[in-house]
Amino acid sequence: MVKNQVKQKEIGRIPLREGENLVVNLVDEEKLDIRVWMNTERYKGPTKRGVRFYIFDGNWEEFRKLIERVDKEIKELQ
Repeated sequence: MVKNQVKQKEIGRIPLREGENLVVNLVDEEKLDIRVWMNTERYKGPTKRGVRFYIFDGNWEEFRKLIERVDKEIKELQ
């Protein structure tokens, strides 16, 4: 039995701290995966800390609106 190949394209990454990055991937051209990735001597790869959602079922627009509200709140704190 052959497993389905997952097509994954990295969009970007943000360093969080030594050996840890927040990575955004487009998966199978239909899902957005935002996840913490580790790069240490003991483990290299994705962690359970993150979220994956379909981008064509309305979640992407709702996520963008949420980020806009977060951005507004942060600007008010400055």
